[in-house]
This record gives sequence, C-alpha cells and structure tokens, in this order.
Amino acid sequence: MRRITEAALLAGSAAVAGLGAALVDFGVSGQIGWTPVVFVVVYGCCLGGLAWAVRRWAPDASPLLLPPIALLVALGLVEIYRIDPAQGSLHLWWVVGGAVVAIGVLLMFRWGVGRLMAAGYPLAISGLSLIVVPFVSRLWRGLPEGEGGLWISMGWGEGRLLIQPFGLGLALLAIGLAALHSRWALDLLVSVRTGTWLPWGRHLLAMAVVWLVTLPLLWATGDITAWVTVALLSGCIAYLATGEHRVVWTTLGLVGVGVLTGLTSSRVRETVGVWLDPLSGDEAAEGLGESLLAWGSGNLSGSGLGMGDPDLIPQATSDWILASLGEELGLAGTVAVIALHALVVAVGMGVALGSRDLFHKVMAASVSALLGLMFLAGLGGLERLLPPTRMGLPFLAYGVFSMLTGWLMIGLLLRISDQERGRL
Repeated sequence: MRRITEAALLAGSAAVAGLGAALVDFGVSGQIGWTPVVFVVVYGCCLGGLAWAVRRWAPDASPLLLPPIALLVALGLVEIYRIDPAQGSLHLWWVVGGAVVAIGVLLMFRWGVGRLMAAGYPLAISGLSLIVVPFVSRLWRGLPEGEGGLWISMGWGEGRLLIQPFGLGLALLAIGLAALHSRWALDLLVSVRTGTWLPWGRHLLAMAVVWLVTLPLLWATGDITAWVTVALLSGCIAYLATGEHRVVWTTLGLVGVGVLTGLTSSRVRETVGVWLDPLSGDEAAEGLGESLLAWGSGNLSGSGLGMGDPDLIPQATSDWILASLGEELGLAGTVAVIALHALVVAVGMGVALGSRDLFHKVMAASVSALLGLMFLAGLGGLERLLPPTRMGLPFLAYGVFSMLTGWLMIGLLLRISDQERGRL
C-alpha cells in the first residue's frame, strides 16, 4: 500500500466520523447540526497531522497500521456521541490528545527505541503502580457507591470524576517487561558464549513479582478477567524473549493458583455469579444483562445509528461500548470491529516477525499481544466466554487513558516498523 492510498483511507475515516454524526443527529432529532462538520474538520486535521508525522519521521513504517485504527476510533467516536453528545464532543479532544502522543513518540524516538532498554525498571514499576491504583484506593477509602471494578473516583466540583488508568498501566508494564526480558535474554546468550553463569531465573522472578503485586487487585475489585490478562501478558513477554516452555507451564500454574486464591474473595465470587447468571435481576448483573439483551436485539444489520437504546446499558460509552455498537450496527458491524482489531494485531505481529533485533521483536510482539488480549478480554466478557470485565478498550472506549494507551502502542509499532523496514 502506498502512502497516497493510506492518506485516502485516513480521509475516508474522517468522513465516516462526520457521516456517522450526521446520521445520529438525523435519527435522534430529524435535523443535522454543525457537529458532523466539526468532527470531519478536527478529526481530519488530526489524521492529517499523523500522516505528515509518519512521512517525516517514519517513512518506511507499515502503511497498514493507521487506516484500521483510524476507522476504529471513528466508530467509537460516533457511538459515544450517539449515547451522550457532551461526552462525544469531549472525546474528540481525547482523540486529538492521543494522536499528539503518537506523534510525540515518533519524534522522541526518531533515532530508534533502543534507549527504552535502559528504562525497563522505571517503566515496569510505573505500569504496576497504575494497575494497582484501584486496589490502593479501596484500601484507603473503601468502595464508594456507584464505583466498581477498575475505576477510581476523584472529587470534581460538586460531582465525581471517574478515571481508569489500568490500560495505560498495562501498556507501560508491557514496554518495561519487554525491555527487561530482552536485556536478560541477551545477557544469557553472552554468558553461555563466554562460559560465565547468569541466573536464568530472573525471567521467572519477574513473573512472580507481577503475580504477587497484582493479586490483591483481584481480591479488591473482583475483576478476574483483567487480572488474568495481566498474568498472561507477563508470561507471554517472558516466553517471547526466551522461547522456554517452562515459562508457559509456570504462567499457567500462576494463573491457576491465582484464580483459586481469588475465589476466597466475595467480590470474585460475585463476578463469577454474574457470569453464570447475568439475567438474575441482581444489581451487580445489570451491566452484563442489559448488554446481552442489547447485542441480541441488534440482529444482522442493527437498529441503525440513533435508532437503538444503548443508553439503557450502564456505562455504555466505556465498559460496555461493544454492546452499544452491536445493537446499532448489528452482527455485520461487530464483525467489522473484530476484523479491524485482528488486522492491527496481525500487522503488529508481522512487524515482530520481520524484526532482526531481539528487542524490537519482543517489543512489537508484546504490544501486539497486549492489544489482542485486551480486545479478547472485552469481547469474551460480553459474550460470556469469560467472566465480565470493566477494562476499557483502546480506540473505542470513552476516556483520555483509553486514547493514550492505544496511540502510545501504535506510535511504538510505527517506529519499530520504520526501523526494521528501513534496514532492508
């Protein structure tokens, strides 16, 4: 795909955002306001700036990364605007902020991402800190009424501001662990060649630390799927760097022990109860139950933008936005969203497979695996294949942290893709 084709697809994504907003206005009120024009102009300028930055600082990056992401963001923006116009207008600026982050990554690491190897410990510790913030919040203040899962509450004027730094913490943890495991794997190769000995167990020790630090999060929030995502991510990165089968068995063992230990928590048992019977009528099952009903009512083609009732779903713009999209876009729209996510993950894994540098390979594969795990966790929770999770999806869910998380990872993939393709 040439850059001209990429630019045309990005322009099409901006048009989708404007057309979707126009359909929402017409479906709700029968009139079309100025919001669709604002969406086209602002989002178009945002994507234009990204395309320029890629041409300027990453000319050899894969042209298959930005178009599917731009379309996903457009779909999420339109659906959020349909459910809550005020949130949709604000979310547009979160999108702009996320794009600025991606441009900043391309600019900051225009000479390569190798410097991240030296920042493995600070990045991993920062990521773990953001992940356990909800647990610490509950230790200090208990669980405020109306707050649940991975959300934390902060006072904001006369109301409350809900934020979810969990996704950003996962991204920083993935980057930090990729740097650490890559460095340890290279040290191990050197030690074998020189005859010296370095403990291979550092890889397993890092997995155990992540498991131990995040296990209280499982007890405090009851979000078993989110915790398993963290544990699987840690083991996946260790395996990517080492290729050792013992990492796989250790990961499965840690996950199994953690789940059995978590069942001693009343919050975990409540989550399992909601998973087994989401239509019980209990308040805790309301979100999953309404989401299943909404998704089921979407049928093949959906009710149409502005014609459904996604506002009946609790936190429809964040935790359950896939159900909102499924109701109004139907099975066809849901499959399109799944295909776009799968394309992004496949391209990221392709970047990893084509990388000759170990750190680049592990970093690209880790970021891609994280994107895949987060989407599978959200989709599996909604389909009842997994216990329900309150983890926000990058690119789709409302909030600044969702946008920062997604665009940070895409910026890194673009940078690594440019470095590796530029060597050929």
